[in-house]
Amino acid sequence: MKIKYNIIPKENVRFVLETFTVREALEELEESGYRCIPILDETKSFFKGNIYAQDIYRAIVKEAASWDDSVMALADDKEVFIDEQASFFRVFTNIKKYPYLAVLHDDGTFSGILTHVNVMSILEDSWGIKTGSYTLTISTHEYQGALSTIVSSLKKLTSIQSMLTLDNESKFFRRVIVTLPSNTTEETLNNVVEHLESEGFRVFDVEKI
Repeated sequence: MKIKYNIIPKENVRFVLETFTVREALEELEESGYRCIPILDETKSFFKGNIYAQDIYRAIVKEAASWDDSVMALADDKEVFIDEQASFFRVFTNIKKYPYLAVLHDDGTFSGILTHVNVMSILEDSWGIKTGSYTLTISTHEYQGALSTIVSSLKKLTSIQSMLTLDNESKFFRRVIVTLPSNTTEETLNNVVEHLESEGFRVFDVEKI
């Protein structure tokens, strides 16, 4: 799954230029309300790093920088960016410790940013939160074919909106979270639970979305 269509495009991103002073960068940060924004080159085409409000305050207090210094003196995360064709899985492993990831076009120019909110929206969509009715947490002993058995069992009574698995490193036990379609009735839900448990699975949590 690519993230190209989930980013905030450049025209909607607040940024500063590499020609800004520290003072000008802080003014832009305070006006935007963000704790961090990208730095672009003077042509507004290339990503040069990020500037954090806390880095500016810390540098000024410690007299490690002056208000008239170039913002590039405090630039951070210069190598923290991804290609717009990057897979969601690569993004997920990289975004954990950053407020966002800068996204670049194939030619290296700045495309926009991918934020934690964007990532959560992708997860919500994949989980079927906005299009499902109930989520079932099913536990099963780990064995070859367990997932296909669950799917086959469910398909006898309903379609599946989404499915994800937890405890994937466990050799003995796995939890499977299934989201049922929005038109699922309570009667169908009860039949699904009863059928799964009759086949040896345990449905230990049901939540209405």
